[in-house]
Amino acid sequence: KRRAGTENVPGIVGYGVAAERAARTMAERTAKEIEVRDYLINRILTEIPNCRLNGDPVKRLPNNCNISFEFIEGESLLIMLDMKGICTSGSLDPSHVLLAIGLPHEKAHGSLRLTLSEEITKEDVDFVVEQIKAIVDRLRSMSPLYEDYIKKQQGK
Repeated sequence: KRRAGTENVPGIVGYGVAAERAARTMAERTAKEIEVRDYLINRILTEIPNCRLNGDPVKRLPNNCNISFEFIEGESLLIMLDMKGICTSGSLDPSHVLLAIGLPHEKAHGSLRLTLSEEITKEDVDFVVEQIKAIVDRLRSMSPLYEDYIKKQQGK
């Protein structure tokens, strides 16, 4: 006892055209995302001490970067990135995935997941990395654990 409605033919056709365009340009977009992602990962790992990439360096989504920073709280990092105009969202709790793969709670709690889009450029990445470096330095300067770590390193 229901009457069928008229199908949204223009919407269906538009969706089909969008899917065709996305499929046609997927390899090019994916290659660009991988290049920018790897640039981001390399800059962070070489310029910020005591951090590690979570997950396989190659077998990962083309737009995914997940880094753990020792001696900092992840929620502080997220809040400070948000204050710098770098879009953040999600839970402040440690990633259940990182905990499930055996990453210690304190390392999972100091992690940051960055997701890139096809519009992100290396210049955007440069800005983000500089902000992360400054924030991590600031947070570590307030960390008694980092202070103890530095003292132990100097005592060697």
